[in-house]
Formats: sequence, C-alpha cells, structure tokens
Amino acid sequence: MKKTLILLALSFSVSLFAQKFTLEGFVKDKDSLILEAATVYLQSISDSIPIAYGITNRAGKFSLQVNTYDEAKAIFNIAYMGYKPYSKVINAPKGDALNLGTLVLEDQAEALTAISIIAKAPPVVIKKDTIEYNADSFKSLPNDKAEDLLKKLPGVEIDADGLITVNGVEVEAINVDGMPFFGEKNGEIALKNLPSGVISKVQVTDFKTNLQKFTGEESDSGTKEINFKIKKGKNRAMFGDVKLGAGTDDKYQGNANVFQVLDGKQLGVIAGTNNINMSRGFNALPNTDTSTGYLESDFVGANFSKGKWNETRINSNYNYSAQDRETEQMSYRENFLPDLNYITESENRGYNESDSHKARADLQYIVDPKNKWSKNRVKISNETNFNTSNTISGSENASTSSYSDGALVSDYISRNSTEASSYNIQNNFDVTPSQGGGNYFNIGVNTNFSKSNSDVNSYSENVLYNRNDTIIQNQEKYNESKSSNINLNTILVKEVFDDFRVMPRYSATVNTSSTENFIYDFNEDSESYNDFNETLSTDSRYVTTTLRPSLKLRYDLNDIRFEIEGAHTTTFRDFKDELIEARNFKRNFKYVTFGGRIRYRDEKGYKRISLDYNQDVNLPSVSQLQPVEDVSNITHIRVGNPDLAPQVDHNLRFRYQNNIAFHNINVSGDARAEFTKDKIINSTITNSDLNKYTTYTNLNGDYNLRGNASVSKSYFNKKINFNLNGSVMASFDNSLSLQNGLKFTAQTTTIRPRISINCLYNEIIDLSTSYSYSTVKSVYDTDSFNDNSYFIQNLQFNSSIFFIKDVLFITNKVSYRYNSRVGDEYDADAVFWNAGLGAELWKNKATVTLVGYDVLGKNNGYRRTVTDTYIQDVENRILEQYFMLNFTYKFGSFAGQRMNFDSNSRRRGRRG
Repeated sequence: MKKTLILLALSFSVSLFAQKFTLEGFVKDKDSLILEAATVYLQSISDSIPIAYGITNRAGKFSLQVNTYDEAKAIFNIAYMGYKPYSKVINAPKGDALNLGTLVLEDQAEALTAISIIAKAPPVVIKKDTIEYNADSFKSLPNDKAEDLLKKLPGVEIDADGLITVNGVEVEAINVDGMPFFGEKNGEIALKNLPSGVISKVQVTDFKTNLQKFTGEESDSGTKEINFKIKKGKNRAMFGDVKLGAGTDDKYQGNANVFQVLDGKQLGVIAGTNNINMSRGFNALPNTDTSTGYLESDFVGANFSKGKWNETRINSNYNYSAQDRETEQMSYRENFLPDLNYITESENRGYNESDSHKARADLQYIVDPKNKWSKNRVKISNETNFNTSNTISGSENASTSSYSDGALVSDYISRNSTEASSYNIQNNFDVTPSQGGGNYFNIGVNTNFSKSNSDVNSYSENVLYNRNDTIIQNQEKYNESKSSNINLNTILVKEVFDDFRVMPRYSATVNTSSTENFIYDFNEDSESYNDFNETLSTDSRYVTTTLRPSLKLRYDLNDIRFEIEGAHTTTFRDFKDELIEARNFKRNFKYVTFGGRIRYRDEKGYKRISLDYNQDVNLPSVSQLQPVEDVSNITHIRVGNPDLAPQVDHNLRFRYQNNIAFHNINVSGDARAEFTKDKIINSTITNSDLNKYTTYTNLNGDYNLRGNASVSKSYFNKKINFNLNGSVMASFDNSLSLQNGLKFTAQTTTIRPRISINCLYNEIIDLSTSYSYSTVKSVYDTDSFNDNSYFIQNLQFNSSIFFIKDVLFITNKVSYRYNSRVGDEYDADAVFWNAGLGAELWKNKATVTLVGYDVLGKNNGYRRTVTDTYIQDVENRILEQYFMLNFTYKFGSFAGQRMNFDSNSRRRGRRG
C-alpha cells in the first residue's frame, strides 16, 4: 500500500509538468462539405495508446483537451467512413492551445474495415444513434465476463434485479455478433459465460424487431439493444477456459467454455456446476447482490450459428439445466383495514427440484434479386422452440394472527408436495417480400402447443379461536392441461405518395385450452383420498377467438414523423365446464383503440424527441368473470363478477435523447402518464376471524405519473479514463382500493436520485462507486390508515488494483444498504463485502484467485414492503459467508496464432 501511495504521488507530480493544451480545427472534404461526426483522436507516439478523442460538431469543428505528459509529439488522426484516414505527427505547443485550421479529407474509393481505418480505436465513439465502446479501453480482470465489462462502460447500469439500462433506457435484447446467443433474447448466458477479453466492441443501438432490421424500418420500441462484437483474426478463432473452485462449507463451482469462429460459423459449448446460487456461469468474484435461498445447479449447452442477421443464416442451440433450490422465510406483517388492524407472523420453507431441456432452431433464407440494380428482396424465416421440464416441489407454512391489542385470532398451517411435468413447442413462420424504400409485405403464421400434468398432495389447518373451531382441508389433486394457440398476421407498408405511407394490418388468433383438475378429499373411514370434490374440481374447455384489423398512417416532413393508428378488436369467449354448469359463459367484447406518435430526429440521428399515445384494453380473466365461489383456499374465498367491464389504459409517453458527441455527453429523459378507466380491482371483505372474501369490480380515478432523466460524461487521456453518470427518477401513483366496503385512495410519491463514477488510472487502479437515495411517501384520503414515509440508501464501491505488470491484483466489491422503516426486530442496514486476491501464472494463461464472500458476515436477507393495506418485514435465508480458491486456465488462438492473454499488451497495440 505504501508503494502504491508513493506511485500515485509521483504520478501526480509528473502531471503538474505535463504537456496540456487545447487542440482545435475543422474537418471538410475537397468540395468544402462540412464533415459532421468525424472521429478525431490523438495517439501516443511511443506506444499508440489513445491520448484524447472527440467528434466534430455540425460546423465540422473539433476541440480536444490534450495531455501528452512527457511526450513532445503525438499522432493526430481523423476517421470518417467513405474517406481516406488522415494521420499526421504534431508537436505539442509551448502554450496552452494549438489550432490546426481546416483539414481536408480525400474520398475513399474502396470501403475499408474499421480496423483499417482506426489502428487503435478511442474508448467511446458515437455514430448517429449508435454508441460504440472499444472494449480494450476498459480495464478488466483476468476472469471477467461480458457482464463485468458492461458495468465499467459509461452510462450503463445493472440493478439488483439484473435490469440493464443505458443512459436510463432499458435494454431489451443482447446479441453476439448480431445474433441471439444460445437463443436467449436477454443474453444471460452470454453475460455470464463470454470472456470479456475476446470482445472487441460493445455496440448500443435502438432495439429493432427482425422485421424492422430486414426492411430498414426505424425502431419504435423506446428500448435499447446491445451487441458484443467478437475479436476475429481473419475470421478464424478458437478460445475458451476451464474453471474450478473449492471453498469452505463444502462450497464448489466448476465451469468449462469452448467457443469457435471459423469462416462465418460460430460454435459454442458451455457446461458448469455449482452450489453458490448461480443458475449458470462462473463467478470469479461474486457481485454484492443478496442471493436468497440455497441453490445447487448443473447445466450444459451448445450453440451453432452460420451467417449474419441480414443474410441467409441458421442458428440452433440446446440447453439442459438441473436445479435444486431450498428456501426459508420469516415475516412480520402489520395489516391495516378500515375497521380493524391485525398482525401476522409467518414461517415458510420450500424446496424445488427441476430439470429442463430447451432446444431452438432458427432458419432464415434471403432471396436476392437477379438484377443487381433491383431492390427487391424476399426473406423467408422459420423459428422453432421446444421446452420440456420435470419438477418436484413442496412447501410448509405456519402463521399466527392476532389483533393489534395482542388477542389471538388464528393459527394456520399448511404443507403440500407436487410432482409436475410440461412440454411446449412453438413455431413462427413468416415471409417478407421487400421492394426497398420502406415498401414491403409480411405474412406470418405462429403456433404454440403445450401440455402439463401435476399431482399435488395438500394439507391445511386453520384454528379459529373466536369460534373455537378448526377447519381442515386434506386433498389430492390431479391436473392435466392442454392448450393451443394459432395466430395469423399480415401487414402491408406502401408509400402512396412522397413521404406518405399507409400500413393496413390484420391479425386473427384462436386459443383453445382444456383442463381436467380432479380433486379428492381424504376419507377418514377408508383412510384414503377417494371422496371426489365436485365443487372444486373442473373439467373444462375454453375457446377464445380474437380478430383485429387496424390501419396506420405515416407522414414524414423533413426531420419530423407523424403517425396515427386505429384498430377494431373483436374477442369471442366460450367457456364450458362439464361438472358445474354455473361456470359456463359466452361473452363477446368489441372495442376500438387509437394511437398516435410525433417524432423528431435530426439528420445525424444524435437528437431524438418523441411523443406517443396509445390505448391498452385488458379484458377480465375467466376467474374474474365466473360467479362461482372458489374455496380452494380455506382462508380466502374468491368469486367472479360476470358484469365486469374491460379495463382501458390511456398511455402518454415523452422521450428525449441527445448524444452531444462534441463534448462526449449523453442526455436522455423519459416522462410517462397512465390514466385508467374501469380499473379492475379486488374488493375484499375480511371478517373477525381474518378470513377473506374477494370479488371484483370496476373503479375510475386510478392514474400514475413517472419520469426519469440521466446524463453521462466521459473524460479520457493517456492515463485516465473517467466516466460520470447521474440520474433522477420520480413517480406519483394515485391508486384506488376497496377494503371492507371502504373505497379509499393512496397517493404515493417516490424520488430517487443516483450518481455513479468510474475511473481507471494508468491501467493500475480501477475504481467505481455509486450512490442512490430513495424517498417514499404515502398519503391516504381516509383516517382509517396512517400516512407513512421512509427512505432507502444504497452505496456500492468496487476497486481493482494491479501490481507487477498485472501479475498480482486485489479486487473488492462493497455494498451498503439502509432502510429507515425496517422493524425493530430486523437490522435496518447491511454491509456486504466481497474480496479477492489473484495472481496470473504461465504467461497469463492461468489465474489463481482467493475469494472471500461476505467477508464481514454482515449481510442479511431483510426486506421491507409497504402497500396500501400492509407493511411487511421479511427475513429470507441467504447465501452466507464462505471462502473459495478458484483456478482458471485459458486457451485460444486467432488466425492460427496463439491468443495473447496479457491484458497490458492488449491495450498498447501498434499502428498498422
């Protein structure tokens, strides 16, 4: 540590005498055309490491803050697609400014690859609506995966639930070289298994459907998509690793990955096993996210793909997973009702053993025109997914309820065990002829067939002290369900005159399901389950048919797009039960919905502003409509309401995104408003024995407002890579409830500012920290409930320090959480510290790491939930402290040459 401090002090003193200046100029072509969005950057003349970078603005101007440290010269570069790369050596000025004047780029007759244009790419390049991160510019640990790399990128955040956002915008899909990895849209396997060292670039774009990608349609999702580009040595590479870990308390983990890229083909095989609560992948140093329960997991998978997303291709994969999970939970709930308050204390235990098989095949065939001048193309695609699983599960529950004055009301216990199996096969086939220019026709047929079986043994007992009575339910249940869903959809997009398009669409869906749910009560005389319970059993068939024609009109006026859409939906429902006639019903729903959109987008795609309006209609479910009591739960009886109206949600959304590339700043904002008509809510009556009776009704007046804003700023020079992210989220919910005949409104306000900082210094010290503060306040319009407010603080700090040319490294991940409203019996705060000490062996082909999980033993599974009618404190069983020794061996080659695993040399590079 003393040597590290001395090193920092020396580095700081050197920086005082460094060559600092502002480098400015303009970029044009030979015809004096201003070149906006050209990438301008400086490289060290000694090792080609980028010193500074930037983007030209609308006037073609660039302005770079340069620090060459002790070097008197630097290499100046300009890169712009379609033009020859520009490069010259410049001298550091004696003053604090250097103006290069107007620089002229020459046309490039032959398109060059990004590698040919940029010998050493800058850390972040903003290209229109795409943010491209150069992976080698962000320090990674020897065993880091793609997920670890994402957390280091400016503007990228991953929350405790695994939700990924970029500058506050949710990420909907993750691909590898433009293709889903192992068929997953969310990219979990790629995030947990793909080594960060084999990734060349991380590209962030607007999420598009496959149809939008093929036709060139603009995205309207409002979400993002991440693509990992793999390093390819002349398109021939093989790489992978084998990892083993053994720890205290019999903890273990093992993982093996092999990936091969060969002439446009990709093959990947993964396998692993562990008992440290990982469903897949390997943890060199676990994140400080509390992991509930106890999970043992085994998995194996294979993935094969050939071709790119925009050409004839095939992608197939298979996954097998076996998991054994155990959970325990203790809870303390304060329940608030208009005429009584009561307390429930519960203990729950559960287990779940499952194994599943998933297979997927995705075929795409592109018919290119014979005439090279023609824009006509046809895409024919078919995607098939097959899933099957078997599960053995069970649970035990014990709870005691009492009035707020301490008077005992009930003791409830339950236990059940289940054996279940299921399979599902889904197929999507579509054909898309495209005429270019945004004109196309698409027709698709989608089918989904599934079947499930389950055998359940359940026992429940409720002791009611007010009535001096005990209610027992002891049953066996046999269930078999089958369902099919067939959908036909078509859309035509046609430009009828300049910049005006019509888009008629038609969709027809038929859903059929049949259910046999036979329940037998325990017979005391025969000591067997042979009393058929007709009241709870079902033998039903349910058919739903939905027809939806719609028409969208679009007009483009310069940089502004106008869209309006109308649709008429008709849904026919027919439910028949062979056992109880009162469950049968036929009901038709007909409704018209409207939507619209105004979008502004500048010529380069840096700034986008949009305002959207749409309607969602939520139809009541079968159980919400059937006027028959469901007494399967002896403490909670439910009955439907056949007079329920559909719930209609009116949604208004404003979005703003601005990539201020000239200053390496990204700004985004999002504001939403949702107003609900005829909201379907539960109307619950709780009696003095604390048994509930629930039906359903429609209420008006429910709405919510939400908004967030975020900004990210990057700063970069030869020794420092600094990223600052700030965001604020606010919401207001006006929520209606109906309890014991009292209609009341809860108004909840939430404000959550957050700031995060990432800093890499001289490839030696890598620091990141984030802090968020959430305030929640709920106000009720009745004296029957008390207003409440609380706040939550979250602080995270991660660090990595590298010694002796990256041979040794120390890593830390620390989180602190505080909840001001956690009950007295629970700890309001928790400190979670994971640490690792590692060493590289055998020329960086192997790594040994000693990991400490929850080093202080201060983490806990305490959580608080606040709703309109209760406040609940929960303590979950969590993965507790352990120490583990991990060993990783890496192998690989690019273009027949042995892969270089030295992270230091990866970043030095050479100009070619």
